[in-house]
Amino acid sequence: MKAKIRLVVAEDHEMVAQGFRAMLSRHCEILEVVRDGREVIECVRRHRPDVVLLDLSLPHRTGVDILTDLAKTMPEVKVVVVTMHVDPILVDATLGLGACAFVPKDAGVEELKAAINEAVAGRRYVSRRARRRGPRGQAVDRMGFSQLTPRQQEIVRMIGRGLKGEEIAEQLGLTLHTIRFHRKNIARQLGLEGEWEMLRYAMLVSMADDSAAKN
Repeated sequence: MKAKIRLVVAEDHEMVAQGFRAMLSRHCEILEVVRDGREVIECVRRHRPDVVLLDLSLPHRTGVDILTDLAKTMPEVKVVVVTMHVDPILVDATLGLGACAFVPKDAGVEELKAAINEAVAGRRYVSRRARRRGPRGQAVDRMGFSQLTPRQQEIVRMIGRGLKGEEIAEQLGLTLHTIRFHRKNIARQLGLEGEWEMLRYAMLVSMADDSAAKN
């Protein structure tokens, strides 16, 4: 009998987590559901699952932060991003940070199983609804990046690489309070509302940098 795929689910909404259990119970062994972003790394370290189903919008720590740490510390664990934010920028960024698959939260059971199977096999899977590639460097200039101070630009680039506020503060020799102050000013200057708009913008900048470096 074929062994079930061992799975950790990082999802803070109870109904969604229960939906994953119902959809995947015959296909996967769900080892644990984690609802707090701060607990995901330790949970994965403890269980060493085959796959992590990772929501990008977790309390206290974003899925992008978690994905960066998983790629560094446990690269053998496959990550399937399952999110309500179906955005080509996020697709490119999360795959670049080490995710194996990207599917929307309202995906059907067959698509979710396909994404998990492809990840376990070492292949990438991206939902058809998220395959269209987004804008690159030109959009960054239109959105005011060149108007930011050098320090603000540096912080945006670090956010785009998946660094947490504490890590940015440590690397720049600043306090966390100062980093938060800079982020608030950056958001105000660029007209960004909420954590997700800031993160998306920072990822776009990071991807534009990567594209320019290759040319």
